[in-house]
Amino acid sequence: MSDQLSGPGSGPGARPTNWVTRSLTIFSAMFLFGMMALTFADVIGRYFLNASITGAHEIIAFLLGLTIFTALPLVSRDRAHITVGLFERYFKGRGRFLQQLIILVGVTATMGFIARLMWEQAETMRESQFITEYLDMPQAPIVYVLTALMILAIPILLAVIWAYVRDGGDPTHD
Repeated sequence: MSDQLSGPGSGPGARPTNWVTRSLTIFSAMFLFGMMALTFADVIGRYFLNASITGAHEIIAFLLGLTIFTALPLVSRDRAHITVGLFERYFKGRGRFLQQLIILVGVTATMGFIARLMWEQAETMRESQFITEYLDMPQAPIVYVLTALMILAIPILLAVIWAYVRDGGDPTHD
């Protein structure tokens, strides 16, 4: 069995995967499928059976967050974030290396800051016993899980920074 996932990231230069990457990929796909299936069932129920699924909106919102945050470490690992290259043509060689390094460090620091804020929000939700409107589920556990997934992206980004510095930049872009 190959040590790489098939798909868009499986060509030359693709990164090897491990159990964490595979697990995040599977969970992200399951959450995305769950959103699709629940939305489909809710629409069919609402328009054809005159009976929507109670709390479907809340469940879909939680699944959306879980989909995004399980994919975040994968996107971070592959440096596949959405970028705007307005000034890219002005940076070559060492200037581009430094620009990309500053961006990577900035993204990592920003994720750490956001993770800290999310943790504080989860603590507030737990202490105040926030619950969802329709299902009466506590909200804090979901926010804790999203925070943990955000925190998981940080060491992945640190590894990306280390590889970037060790290799002297991106061989395909320099």
